[in-house]
Amino acid sequence: MLERTDREDLAVYVVWVPELGAREEHVEEATRLMPDPRARHYWDPEERMGRVYARVILGSEGPPLWDVYFLFDRTASWRDEPPRPDFWSHQLVGLDAARHFDADTFAERTRTLLRGEDVVDTPRREAGTAPAAAGEEGRP
Repeated sequence: MLERTDREDLAVYVVWVPELGAREEHVEEATRLMPDPRARHYWDPEERMGRVYARVILGSEGPPLWDVYFLFDRTASWRDEPPRPDFWSHQLVGLDAARHFDADTFAERTRTLLRGEDVVDTPRREAGTAPAAAGEEGRP
């Protein structure tokens, strides 16, 4: 999405975590995957963000979320509690398959927010699939 727009009001925060054997010394090389100056990179060795957002998104104190993508509108701010994303998706096994990352859906939702419009946090659904019932959303 960054290469598709030059909008300065688009901010990206990338949080690197120690999953799949990642270590802090890998972060510098990993930042080359997203070299745009609007992207800010952080190392989270204790996966605090993933734990907080597991609670916010899944209502769980379980394993931390990682390989997840959140969209927030420009008014989002972290006060006493973290903001709930306007839209989110993931690339994990065991979570709602309808929320599995889809680049086109993510780009469309990003464009909607950049236009100042509300994003409906409805995940894409494959034809013939039913939404997960409350409490059925899986864990990473």
